[in-house]
Amino acid sequence: MRFGLLGPLTAQDAAGPLAIGGTKVRILLGILLLKRGQVVSADELKAALWGADLPATASSSLHNHVTRLRRTLGPEGAERLRSVVPGYVLDVDRGALDSDRHEDHLGTARTARVREDWDSVREACAAALGLWRGSPLADLPALGHSLPYGPLLQALDEARLVALEWRCEADLRLGRYDGLAAELRALTEQHPLREGFHRHLMVALHRTDRQAEALAVFHRLRGILADELGVSPGRAVQEALADILRGDGEPAPPKPAAPVPAAPGKPAADGAAAPPGAHVPAQLPPVSRYFSGRRAELARLDALLEEARGHAGTGPIVVSGPGGVGKTTLAVHWAHRVRADFPDGQLHLNLRGFAPDGSAVTPDSALRSLLEGLGVPRARVPAAQEARTALYRTLTDGRRYLILLDNARDAAHVRPLLTGSATSLTVVTSRDQLLGLVAVEDAQPVALDVLSPGEARELLTARVGHARVTADPRAVDEAVELAARLPLALAVVGARAAVTPALSLTRLVERLRRARGLDAFTGSDAWSDVRAVLSWSYETLSADAARLFRLLAVHPGPGITVPVAGSLAALPAPRVHTLLTELAEANLVTEGADGRYAFHDLLRSYAVELGEAVDSAPSRRTALRRLTEHYLHTAQRGALLMDPQLPPADLPPKAGRGVSPERLADIGEAREWFTGEHAALVQTAVRAGESGLDRACWQLAYVLKTYLSWGGHWADGATVQTAALSAAERMDDPTARARAHRSLAAALRWTARDAEAGTHLRRALDLFTAEGDLAGQADVHLDLAGRYERQERPAEALHHNTLALGLFRERGDRSGEAKALNNVGYFQALLGNHGEALAMCDAARLVFEELGDRRCLALTWDSLGVVHQETGDLERAAHCFRVSAEGLREVGAPFHEAVSLDHLGDVEWAAGRPQDAREAWRKAWELLDGLRHDDAEAVLLKLGR
Repeated sequence: MRFGLLGPLTAQDAAGPLAIGGTKVRILLGILLLKRGQVVSADELKAALWGADLPATASSSLHNHVTRLRRTLGPEGAERLRSVVPGYVLDVDRGALDSDRHEDHLGTARTARVREDWDSVREACAAALGLWRGSPLADLPALGHSLPYGPLLQALDEARLVALEWRCEADLRLGRYDGLAAELRALTEQHPLREGFHRHLMVALHRTDRQAEALAVFHRLRGILADELGVSPGRAVQEALADILRGDGEPAPPKPAAPVPAAPGKPAADGAAAPPGAHVPAQLPPVSRYFSGRRAELARLDALLEEARGHAGTGPIVVSGPGGVGKTTLAVHWAHRVRADFPDGQLHLNLRGFAPDGSAVTPDSALRSLLEGLGVPRARVPAAQEARTALYRTLTDGRRYLILLDNARDAAHVRPLLTGSATSLTVVTSRDQLLGLVAVEDAQPVALDVLSPGEARELLTARVGHARVTADPRAVDEAVELAARLPLALAVVGARAAVTPALSLTRLVERLRRARGLDAFTGSDAWSDVRAVLSWSYETLSADAARLFRLLAVHPGPGITVPVAGSLAALPAPRVHTLLTELAEANLVTEGADGRYAFHDLLRSYAVELGEAVDSAPSRRTALRRLTEHYLHTAQRGALLMDPQLPPADLPPKAGRGVSPERLADIGEAREWFTGEHAALVQTAVRAGESGLDRACWQLAYVLKTYLSWGGHWADGATVQTAALSAAERMDDPTARARAHRSLAAALRWTARDAEAGTHLRRALDLFTAEGDLAGQADVHLDLAGRYERQERPAEALHHNTLALGLFRERGDRSGEAKALNNVGYFQALLGNHGEALAMCDAARLVFEELGDRRCLALTWDSLGVVHQETGDLERAAHCFRVSAEGLREVGAPFHEAVSLDHLGDVEWAAGRPQDAREAWRKAWELLDGLRHDDAEAVLLKLGR
């Protein structure tokens, strides 16, 4: 498949162009292509599609748009659009985007420009420009104004302008002046701050004997820059002016000559031509032939360089990230791409800030190496560090050097090595975020994380070859996940594949899977051993931060908040926040936009290894107990906010030592907390059971039931309740076993396992009866009634609800009695006993209003709607269903909200309002489809009426 970004969005497969219908579907595809190979969260996509005014059905609507996009892209494209927590990723091969081909042409032009092969420069730039059909994603202007995507589109447009500049430069070098001045004059009008177009226009006018006009262009540019930015034209424009004033027929090229230091502290005059044989350092390491991906980061670096051109320089660029993430590879690749912009030379120095033997290069030694790189004889390098820094800054002043300082330990390691020159650029790589440089030295950060799935696949494909990937495509995907998309780990996998060409990738992946943790990614030396590389960052941590790093492996992930980490480590929130910040600055964890801290799977494996080696098994189990207690006490508070009538779990009044549960204020906060901690809650319950914390496992499952059931998370509910049942059986607690059987049945009933649900309900009823637990027996009878309702057996359902009503009345449970009354009324209506049904449902409504039980009150309004529908009072029925759906939406019960909306659609259709009916059914279908519920198909059929 091929896609077009360089103009209105386009897509085509082997059969031809594809029609991408609907603005939201086009926006969705545009975003996924701009971030191809990266997981784009559902929250980010919803914000892009609807802005701040999110509809209640945003999640299900997003799912529908993704479904339509998959349908549009056909079988091949649909397979590439994958659902990956927490959102979606579109895997697109390199070269499938027109922007890829533009980048390739520009790379060819860049190489030819260094060789001064101007015919090739012009040909490559013309090919690049020929791909453009308008502004990037011109049919989706909203993306250009949004923060996440505007810079990406601007980077694409910047690449177009670079191609234009270079093509014009090639025309000037080749003497192709016809029409060039007119084109350049239009470009200077469109881009008044872009000095390159003004310089080319001055040269074009000068070479066609229009010197006065050329001088006027300079004066106009000088005025614009002074008014807008308070700066003067740059060196290249000044040199073009000097050539015009001298009357030279062939103006000097825009690249300045390199300086030749005559003596320490006395460099050659700015702009002086270098004599033949001038010293121009070219110290950049070779480019990796396997470099791939990192398009967003490369665009960010290009944008920073362009900003430096337009604003008389910039601070240093800091490329940071965890060990093995490819910082040096990216910096070297980009430095080679832009080396032509720094004709005075390129310096490179490995500072060895995290070397395993502690042999970091001191600032004093680094300055000596840099000065020697600039051509200063060793004997003339000053002895004092301050003098060396002064000479270094003097020699680089006014010159265009690119300095790559690799593997810095901290900000103090780098500060003496900064040039102070507005025309040179320093790029620093480090595992540390170097916040001191960002805060004080105006450094520009470029943070690296692991590769996106698509980029990781590209990298591994480049290393092992397309033939082996084609033979074992699934093995490649599994290898990418086993390597946690970490470039160093992928390089190790690629190297092993290269030295064993007869071994299939499937067999290689089997070996990786069998290896324990990081053992799968050991290299032949420390620099290619993932465990060793990660250890160099860990060894820089304070003792408390190192302990927290090890403990984070106890948390199941994917991310942890400060309050949860505080309980895990038994530390106050301010202290744990400080330690998490230390870990983030060392790039051992990453802080997400939601305030959660996470690390990739190989870092997790390393933390597990360290924990097993350093911390005792009892201390790790105690940490898990604290984590479970934090979740248990907070979840109980949230469950009671959602359902005030829920009998609470029997917990101590206060959590254990070191545990600080979160204080949830209302039902909104409770739902938000449950949603954010969803995955961790499920896994913590399972892990607690596996670790022998049986009572905590059962209790956590109990307090999670309300959230998981109301939200339609039945598969996770079944997972949690299965663990709880096993724990209850080990506890030999009949009441706990009975509740677990009942809760598991409730989850299984909605996951197409109705027969199993019936077995668990009968077992729960036997246990509750043996224990004399009337409330438990009544609850099971309500559940049995619900099961019979699903089987369309209203008489049996009424029987069990009547039994439940008697039991609730016997024990004086008003809330339970009201639930049973509502249910009895509902089934009486279905059986034609409308008067009795209305009286019972209305009585239940009054009790729920008094108790403040919003969910049960909303369900009762649905029952009242059914009664009125059965009697033919369609208007009153519609009113009841609307009130029910709104109430259920407010408390976060999407399945039952969908049921009420479905009922509302039926009534509107019967009342002769088909448009209103379809709107209600559409909302119901979106909710059910979002829950992956089987009833969605039946509602969809109604929409087709």
